[in-house]
Amino acid sequence: MNTKKIILYGIIGFLLSGVFFGSAFYFLVMRNNTNAVQSVKTYEYPLGDFTANLSNVRTYFKSSIVVETTNKKLIDTFQEKNAEIRDQIIKNLITKKPDELLTAEGQENLRTEIKVIISKIVEADEITNIYFIDYIIQ
Repeated sequence: MNTKKIILYGIIGFLLSGVFFGSAFYFLVMRNNTNAVQSVKTYEYPLGDFTANLSNVRTYFKSSIVVETTNKKLIDTFQEKNAEIRDQIIKNLITKKPDELLTAEGQENLRTEIKVIISKIVEADEITNIYFIDYIIQ
């Protein structure tokens, strides 16, 4: 009976220490990571309205696009290269079929393609997101 108590106390002690160290790990390590992610400052730049015929002659795309970045200096670059950025996005849009852009997956693919286009033009990888304010295919 004495050895059973020792084993029981050992198991209880092991479990309590696991809870203690697990809680300490969460509050010291994991919680700091979420605060670091939340403290990243982002900046938005509206590229303006886009209207382009899609590869189907009778269908067009209309949207307002906003670029989000973590680098404030890129806002000036977006302004300087706005015409080139808009031109490359429109060139990309006219190759698309309506079916490619009507699904959520298609919209996400377009968002990724626009990020790549803009990153190449401004020669920076600090673009965090592309927002579509309007998204009409008609």
